[in-house]
Amino acid sequence: MNKHKACACLLAFLFLVPLPMSIPVGEAESISGSVVKIVSPISTTYDRRVLLLNVTFSYGGLRYDLTYNLDGATEGSIPMGEYQPPNNEFHLINTAYAWVTLPELGDGPHSVTVTLVARVHYSGGGKPSAPFQPTSPGSSEYSATWSDTVQFNVRADESYEPQPHPAADSTPPEISNLSVQNQQTYPSQDIPLNFTLNGSASRIAYSLDGGDNVTIDGNTTLHGLSAGKHNVTVFCWDDAGNVGASETTSFIVKAPFPITSVVATGLFVIAVAAVAGLVYRKRKRRDMSQ
Repeated sequence: MNKHKACACLLAFLFLVPLPMSIPVGEAESISGSVVKIVSPISTTYDRRVLLLNVTFSYGGLRYDLTYNLDGATEGSIPMGEYQPPNNEFHLINTAYAWVTLPELGDGPHSVTVTLVARVHYSGGGKPSAPFQPTSPGSSEYSATWSDTVQFNVRADESYEPQPHPAADSTPPEISNLSVQNQQTYPSQDIPLNFTLNGSASRIAYSLDGGDNVTIDGNTTLHGLSAGKHNVTVFCWDDAGNVGASETTSFIVKAPFPITSVVATGLFVIAVAAVAGLVYRKRKRRDMSQ
C-alpha cells in the first residue's frame, strides 16, 4: 500500500470513529506542550491610547475559553478564529487567532494577561496527560490552563478622560405565562409546559418535583406523569450569567380511566353469557327429546 492510500485510510478511520471513543484524549495530549501567546501589545512604550490585543495559540479541536485581564480587572472573553490550511489540507493541530480592542488607556504602566482554558471529556482509553487535570475529584471532564502576560507603557500627547466601565448586568431574566396552572387537575399524563421569556436566554431548564434540572430549547411537554400531586419550576440563564426562575406551580394528574379493566370485565361478562346460553340450549333440546 503506497503512502497516499495509507493516508486516505487513516483519514477515513478518523472520520468514522464514533465520538464517545478516546480520540479527544489524543487531541488533548497533542496540544499539551502549546501555550497561548500575546502577539501585541509588546513590552514597549506606546504613543497612543487605543491598542489592539492580538493572541495566537495551537488549536486542537477541543473546547476553549479565552479571556483577558487588564491592569488587574477582568475584561471578558476574546473572539476566536481558526486558521484554515490552504488546498483543503487536513491538520489535527491548527493555529488559532483572536483579537480585541483594549479599552482606552491612560498614561503610565499597564499589564495585560490572557488566559486560555481547554476542556476535554474523558470517555475511556488513556486519560489526558498533564497539564490536563479533572475539573473535580472523580470527574470525567478535564481542563488545562495557560496564560501569557505583557507589561507596557503609554505616553500619549492627547488628553485623556477615563471611560467608565458599563455597569454589570445583574437583572435576572423573567419567566411568565406558565401554561401549567397552580392546583389544576389534569386528566392526561402528558402536559404541555409553555412559558414566555422577556429576553434572550443562554440556557433554559425545568425541575419536576424538585429533581435535577432538565435542559430544554423552549416550550416542551411533560411526558408520562404518574397520577398524583406534582410541581414544576422553570429556570432561565442570560448571557451575563443571571438566573431567573418562575413560580413553583403545583398541580395534580388524575389517574387514567382503567380501559383495560373495563375491556377485561366486558369480555368476561360476554363469555359467561355465552356459556349460560349454550347450557340453556342444551337443556332445552334435552327436554324436547324426552
